[in-house]
Amino acid sequence: MEHVMSQQIQISFPELDTTVTARLLLDEAPRAAEMLSEMLQTPLTTRAVHAIYAGPAVLMQIPARHGEPADGQIPIENEVRAPEPGDIMLVPPAAKAAEDVWGEPGDEDGVTLALFYGEAGRPFCPSAGQAGVLVAKVVEGLGMLRVTCRAARYEGAQRVCIGREACPGQIEEVVLHSDGASLGNPGPAGAGFVIETPQGQLLAEGSVPLEPTTVNVAEYRALIDGLLKAQELGARRVRALMDSELVVRQLTGRYRVKSEGLRPLYQQASRLIAEFERFECKHVPREFNARADELAGAGAKRSKEQNRKR
Repeated sequence: MEHVMSQQIQISFPELDTTVTARLLLDEAPRAAEMLSEMLQTPLTTRAVHAIYAGPAVLMQIPARHGEPADGQIPIENEVRAPEPGDIMLVPPAAKAAEDVWGEPGDEDGVTLALFYGEAGRPFCPSAGQAGVLVAKVVEGLGMLRVTCRAARYEGAQRVCIGREACPGQIEEVVLHSDGASLGNPGPAGAGFVIETPQGQLLAEGSVPLEPTTVNVAEYRALIDGLLKAQELGARRVRALMDSELVVRQLTGRYRVKSEGLRPLYQQASRLIAEFERFECKHVPREFNARADELAGAGAKRSKEQNRKR
């Protein structure tokens, strides 16, 4: 099978909090990035990235069609159909190799382009529809063809960035607030965390009910959950703020971990920390950790209710 020579690039739109990973014809990739930069009036970065993933199936197809879209717009419709030669496709990360993507190249007026949806288990920015419109504008602007945009969304395709959740691959540094709560110490417990940019933009937060345990165990569980979420967001550097002086001093080596119950959690947290480019933690008063404290308390209350029903 003949394949279109292509290059995979990642195009970042800093002002739009958007990253698109794309395959373009080799000779068109630089021009496409340049065009998008001009359209959006924001600088773009282009670099080669790895292409093979496994994850939830999400597919958008942009058929190669001639003629102007109605009223100058690029319509987005829901339609499920098989790809056709000449289509421009956003393909699912389940594609095992480029051969699963390209198929036969289209006619001389068409071009095949594929956008991969991020790493396994991670959401992709922007939404399928928004990404399709961007791609359509690029291809149309390059003079290759006129396009309409048809989106097909399959069952399980919910892993897209929505609301205030940030796009993976664009987060370099985060601030992690974490806290644990225990009603009785030991008692029904909860873990809470908040992840923000250094500028204070909320990226993610979580509240988890825990089985009855001590507050120190809950503190570690909150930290671990927050670190896992930071990894999921693609963060490379983490600044952790928590009101547990014990956990902070253990993580910084000032205290030894004597408790048998805490040692496995300390080890798990240490392994996660080692995977980041940089990690620092600091003890802060509870009033500076209010939202994480609230989320931990909510988790503990849910734990109490769950235990009451048993």
